[in-house]
Amino acid sequence: MKLYSFSPTPNNRKIEAFIKHFDLPVEIHSMGFKEQENRTKAYLKMNPMGKAPVLEDGDFTLWESNAILCYLATMFPKTNALPTDPQGRANVDRWLYWQAFHWINMIIAFRNEPEKAAKDLELNLGLLNKQLDDQDYICGELSVVDFAVSPYALGRHGSAIDYTNYPNVQAWLNRCNELKGFVETVFKPSGT
Repeated sequence: MKLYSFSPTPNNRKIEAFIKHFDLPVEIHSMGFKEQENRTKAYLKMNPMGKAPVLEDGDFTLWESNAILCYLATMFPKTNALPTDPQGRANVDRWLYWQAFHWINMIIAFRNEPEKAAKDLELNLGLLNKQLDDQDYICGELSVVDFAVSPYALGRHGSAIDYTNYPNVQAWLNRCNELKGFVETVFKPSGT
């Protein structure tokens, strides 16, 4: 398997962190966007959107970061990162959809207009804080959900948010930040 990735973004970091955390046998190829590798005919055949990440597994290619996380968790069940029972899987799917719509839009809104985003911030952080009552991870045990959600809060824009009023979220972010995969995927601009 081979992951085509652009490390600095949360959508790519989540997968790289998952791979590194569980020591999965997946080659990580860092994309050169300056060289427009994502615009080559070969790359556009893998992902017509021209974006990263893309996972290549033999003749099968998959784009969309949360789909890639679920695929890797399915292919490597030793991770125990994706429930196999219908209700457990539905719960994971719910949080993945929440991340893809509500969480990311909240971070973007906060980045662009913090004052206008206050109500959305309170709603989503309150929801996440309540979910983390009496448990270390969003779905109880460490799962693809934690890898999907945390990179946005750990990134440049999410780290500008004040989590003081959300102690469960703050503690969860600290736990995620200490996971092997996230430690190994901290973005360091060249020359630092």
